[in-house]
Amino acid sequence: MNPSKVEKVAGSGNKFIHMADNRSDYYLNLVPGFKNWDMVGSEAILAARFGVVTDAYKRPIKYCPESSFTLRNGIVAAKSKSIYEFCNNTIEQCSGIPLEMNHKKI
Repeated sequence: MNPSKVEKVAGSGNKFIHMADNRSDYYLNLVPGFKNWDMVGSEAILAARFGVVTDAYKRPIKYCPESSFTLRNGIVAAKSKSIYEFCNNTIEQCSGIPLEMNHKKI
């Protein structure tokens, strides 16, 4: 990757659009606090392009009012299943702990 070509993108929705447009591969944010309305449309677009979106525990995102419309278990997304698995495995190997334990530390 050429650092001079790295594009900074704000907002989780924009990051998903970058993946759907093949301008990025993977997105990880383990900080809780995303709102349903910030994620649901972006996830639908990425899923339509065969992307993968889960929480830090590798579970599908649940959008429900019981959670105060707040996602608390982080966001893990990739433009394909193979990239999702490769990046998650790399993070777990380098940190020495599973992704969900990284989330608990945060």
